[in-house]
Amino acid sequence: MDATHELLQRGILEQVIRLDNFFGHAKTEHQQKTRYSLRWSNSLRINHRGNLQFGTSVRANLVLSRINDRLRLIVSGGDEPEPVAPGLPEDPGNPGFDRTSQTTTRLVNTELRYGLLHTPSMDLFLGAGVRLILPPEAFARSSFKYKYNISDVALLRFGETVFVKNPVGPGSTTEVELERSLNQKTFLRWASAGTISYEIEGLEWGTEISLVRELSTKSAITAIGGVYGNTSIGDWVTNYRILTRYRRNFLRSWLFYEIEPVVSWPRSADGYFPTNFAMTFRLEMLFQGAAVGKALKTGSQ
Repeated sequence: MDATHELLQRGILEQVIRLDNFFGHAKTEHQQKTRYSLRWSNSLRINHRGNLQFGTSVRANLVLSRINDRLRLIVSGGDEPEPVAPGLPEDPGNPGFDRTSQTTTRLVNTELRYGLLHTPSMDLFLGAGVRLILPPEAFARSSFKYKYNISDVALLRFGETVFVKNPVGPGSTTEVELERSLNQKTFLRWASAGTISYEIEGLEWGTEISLVRELSTKSAITAIGGVYGNTSIGDWVTNYRILTRYRRNFLRSWLFYEIEPVVSWPRSADGYFPTNFAMTFRLEMLFQGAAVGKALKTGSQ
């Protein structure tokens, strides 16, 4: 198992270095670091009707320093089971990850990000990419994140993402998080997000309260309660959900599993909120690597 994982890690790193070397060249004499991280997740879900669903997803982050040390290539793909309930956007402005309610779970996105600003309290990047469907859909976005330490045990996060998707048009997502540490191993988080876009009627919003507890150096548990909705409907609420997620690192440092029961109450056509239940089992593998090579000056600029 270790040998296979190491072989895959080395193979992926070699391809990333080849890509970086092909498109990039260093203008100064210093150590260039090409690196990547990739998470491959496989999930099995059973719902209250007894239906079994299997899915897989991949998220990769490639640092292409020979092209530019601020450049990242992000690849996201998956064929996950249909979501049981909505959740806050995972990646605002990135199609398939930018909505509280997703209509499709099969997607492959590639995006180039250029970091304009990165400090301990602020982060700003520009991104452009393509959703690989027929016909392909292009998107571009600008994302700004700000963190403010209220005290030694509390902090505030704010995010604003402005995006354009073809053929939908422009939109924006606003995120606000308030986090407080209860002790060294427990913290409480309140998070809210709202998205407006030409593809959405009204404001699509969601708010969640999460309690995260570290059980050991290899395991943690999270409890989440959330409310989601849209301002275009009567009382704005379209769904409620409660979930618990247990995550553990086991056998190897790169291998994780999760157990996630969730109960949700989606709004039906007649305005009632029936109870839905599902249990998800997830296995995740982490691949990562880095290489340092001395880059020489190739000519006057």
